[in-house]
Amino acid sequence: MFKRISKLLKSDRGDVNYFNTTVFIFISVILLAFIINLFGIISTKQQLDHAADQMVKQIQLAGGVNSNTEELFDYLCSEITGADNIIYDIESDYKTPRPSGMYNAIQLGTPFYITIQGESKLGGFWNFDLVNIAIIARSAGVSEHYWKDGRSMR
Repeated sequence: MFKRISKLLKSDRGDVNYFNTTVFIFISVILLAFIINLFGIISTKQQLDHAADQMVKQIQLAGGVNSNTEELFDYLCSEITGADNIIYDIESDYKTPRPSGMYNAIQLGTPFYITIQGESKLGGFWNFDLVNIAIIARSAGVSEHYWKDGRSMR
């Protein structure tokens, strides 16, 4: 039996047999599954980019990080499909002392950078979780809020 299969695989006759056709279809289906899964990961990256842009707009207008920022992040994360363990980090120079109601205040004209990171898995039709992929979205903004002695000046 093994010699017969080996002989068929080494054959140069050019005719198509059931074994070759079955292997070709199997490989095509697996390749198609990974391509579809890859498009899902690209869609997740676009969703994370959109979330980063929305977070930048909120932080710019609020002049820093507050409870509304956390609520917006939670809402945006609930809308993102295909990513787990989504976290965000904001890099900036923060104003001290911190104004009331703000976790971190960013003074007018101060740039800030936000990074949102999530984990996705590449695994085909049955989600075998073969490859873990870290998806990162970055965005930048400038605070549009002026803080004077712990008070908001608009």
